[in-house]
Amino acid sequence: MEKKILLLIVAIAVVCMMITDLQAQETDAMRTVSGVVTDSFGEPLRGVSIAVKTVKGITGVASDLYGKYTINVPENAILQFSFIGFTTQKIAIENKQIINITMADEFSKEFQLARPIKLTAKQSERAEADNNFAFRIFKEVSKQEGENLFFSPLSLNMTLGMLYNGASGKTRNEIVETLGIADFSETEINEYFQKISQALLEVDPTTNIAIANSIWYRNNFSVKNQFVEMGKEYFDAEVRALNFNSSSAADTINNWCAEKTNNRIQDLIGSTDPNDRMYLVNALYFKSQWQMNIKFDKKKTKLVKFTKTDNQKKKVKMMEQTSFMGYYADEHLQCVEMDYGNQAFSMVAVLPSKDMNINQLIDYLDGEKLQNVVKNMRGQKVWLKLPRFKIESSFSLGQPVEDLGMREMFNGGFVNISDDDLRVSDIIQKTFVEVNEEGTEAVAATAAIVVMGFGGRPKKIEPVRFFADRPFLYLIREKSTGVILFIGRMDEPTE
Repeated sequence: MEKKILLLIVAIAVVCMMITDLQAQETDAMRTVSGVVTDSFGEPLRGVSIAVKTVKGITGVASDLYGKYTINVPENAILQFSFIGFTTQKIAIENKQIINITMADEFSKEFQLARPIKLTAKQSERAEADNNFAFRIFKEVSKQEGENLFFSPLSLNMTLGMLYNGASGKTRNEIVETLGIADFSETEINEYFQKISQALLEVDPTTNIAIANSIWYRNNFSVKNQFVEMGKEYFDAEVRALNFNSSSAADTINNWCAEKTNNRIQDLIGSTDPNDRMYLVNALYFKSQWQMNIKFDKKKTKLVKFTKTDNQKKKVKMMEQTSFMGYYADEHLQCVEMDYGNQAFSMVAVLPSKDMNINQLIDYLDGEKLQNVVKNMRGQKVWLKLPRFKIESSFSLGQPVEDLGMREMFNGGFVNISDDDLRVSDIIQKTFVEVNEEGTEAVAATAAIVVMGFGGRPKKIEPVRFFADRPFLYLIREKSTGVILFIGRMDEPTE
């Protein structure tokens, strides 16, 4: 009985203390707190729950379309911010009247957002020059190949970089002039290739990317040691002597390429020729998932009519979503940027205006204009429709390279490779790309074939609409440097 009486007394005391505490809270002065809730990318979050405990229970509001909120709370209260898929945060009000919150999503728990690749001023200048060349060469290849072209300027540049180290005289001068790098020393040119290759491999651990180079030379052919060592040092190139007279020589090179591209690029070269002395090969592989906030829901993918350049209609599988993403529009084009992985890489899709076609857009756009577009992109809620597609292509880059000004390499000028008279017979590239609800796989392999030299050759209220239901341009780039890995034109989606 005494224990029961003691417990009763304790219970009454606790209740009295609670009542006293509640009365004290009732007398606390109320204040208004407001702010903006954004995600880790700076985009406003709509529908975030902002709650605080009061004597009357839990009071709460939700953030609006712009991520804004306003709530009346007692002094010294603690606000709790909750949103599905994001880490709950508790913030003491103290003397604050404005509390802006950045919510960390579950994705950023596992993966840190990409840190910008740091380039020197000279290297940044080089990256801009490469992008200018990328658009110039893409225009030439587009004229030659036409519809559904997918091309890797980075893979070509790597191959030309190895060729540059072997070039001399007029051939070397034409390479640097055409690439827009005449003001760069040999060391600066090579160190850039070394830097960008290593940085691209490390910037996003969630993206599967591989850059591989190789130098294959005829086993009885004399190659200068300096050329070989520069290939190893700056391009991390595998260097191998090979019996080009063997029926298995081409298979050996093709198997290396297939291994480096997850078997996406096979049969890069045909049979070797008696005049072949060397193959300089670059393989570039990229596979990444869309950044978590912009993944497509397969259930929303539907058959939709796609209008081709000739105005013919074709039903294609069209993906759809409404998300916050980078957006830009002017009288010439409409553009969205969709991030991959940890936001280091992105796909930029560009639609020509209604009074332009895809060929006119390609003629209009260049590296400088793209840089301006990206610079002026703003976070926007976008109603996006993008077709699924898969493309494989193979083409020669010899004529486009020659048309841009690198003519002499097809006549000779490679004394830094060998004392023998050498010339480039052709530059070939094979590519593969698949874009679906999960992300993108993009692959390229480029080979320069060096032979014995004999002669030459010839506002955020409603989502804006971005409906890629007609031909469009797309590219994959590393965002902090702007380096373009791939460029493509989509004229007719195929799977």
